[in-house]
Amino acid sequence: MIYEERRITLKRQQMDAFIAQFKESTSPSIQSHGGQTLCTLSGLIGDPPEEMMQVTAYPNVEAWTSAQEAFETSRMEHIQAETVRLLRPIAIRPKETVPDEDLRGFYGHRRFFISPDDLAEFVHCSENGIWPRIEAQDARILGLWTTVASTTPQEVVLLTGYHGPAHWEETRGWQPDRRGIDAETWARSRELGPRRRELTINSWVRLMQRLEI
Repeated sequence: MIYEERRITLKRQQMDAFIAQFKESTSPSIQSHGGQTLCTLSGLIGDPPEEMMQVTAYPNVEAWTSAQEAFETSRMEHIQAETVRLLRPIAIRPKETVPDEDLRGFYGHRRFFISPDDLAEFVHCSENGIWPRIEAQDARILGLWTTVASTTPQEVVLLTGYHGPAHWEETRGWQPDRRGIDAETWARSRELGPRRRELTINSWVRLMQRLEI
């Protein structure tokens, strides 16, 4: 699988028109080429709502290339700026099919920068340490990716779903007690969470709201 990260800056007061066009023409065209949009996110904290992001899965690069015809019709009426890049999955998430019960109304979009040599250990710490604790608190990991291009440092992209900003705050690793999480899951998180922070050169997060389109 290959994933497209499409960042979109809408013109003011164009959200409804953008959504209508996506539903009516863009999304059906994407799907006709085997693509499936995992999420459409709008800025909530740290960005205005006009700052949007879409992540779409394709079976391969050829399907992604063919699907670009969905965007060939000008959308300048709605869009101020747009950038696209390809990502590759590096972990057990995203799932091949994301069930509805895994979706959340809000997402943390986190970018990490690490040494390429540390990628496998970074994924291990995420999958086996941090994620089980966070999901025990009813958050859901949507996916973990890195850029198709190899760079130094290497960028890693994480999308995690929450019920709201307060829920995001509740899952932060600095909380001092287990909060009902089983002892083994808590212990792994306390061991591997700090190790992942040691591997991280730089990181930042923004909270976004999922649009149901």
